[in-house]
Amino acid sequence: MPIRILPETTANRIAAGEVVERPAAVVKELVENALDAGATRIAVTLEEGGIGRVLVEDDGAGMTPGDLELAVERHATSKLPEEELLFRIATLGFRGEALPSIGAVSRLTLTSRPRGGDAHAITVEGGRKGPVMPASGAPGTRVEMRDLF
Repeated sequence: MPIRILPETTANRIAAGEVVERPAAVVKELVENALDAGATRIAVTLEEGGIGRVLVEDDGAGMTPGDLELAVERHATSKLPEEELLFRIATLGFRGEALPSIGAVSRLTLTSRPRGGDAHAITVEGGRKGPVMPASGAPGTRVEMRDLF
C-alpha cells in the first residue's frame, strides 16, 4: 500500500482525539478557559452524559469579534504573549488546541461579549469555521458543543 497524506478533515479529527478523549475532557478544557478569562461564575450543563451537549457559560473577560475568530484556529492563544515565557506560564491552558479540537469532532458554537462591547458568535462544525456574526448575550462567554464524535 503506498504512503499518502491524509485529507485535512481526517488529520484534524485524529489530532483532536489527543485533546478530546471524552466529554469530561471537553468540560475540563472549557472550564479552564473560563478560569483563565477571570470568570467568577461558571455554569456547566450536560445532556446525554456530555455526548449530546456540553454548555459552559461564564462571566469572564469575553472576546472581541477578532479574538473570537482566532480562538477556533489551531495554535492561537492569548496566554503566551512571548515565546520566551513558555517556561513561566501561569495559566491553565496555553497551547491553543482545545477549541479547534472540539470543533473538529462536534458542532461548536461560541458566543462572547467583552465588557463594554457587543456580543458575537461563531460556529465550527466538523472543523469548518463559519463567519463571526452579531449575537445577543451577557458579558462573558458561552460555549456550546453538540454531537460529540
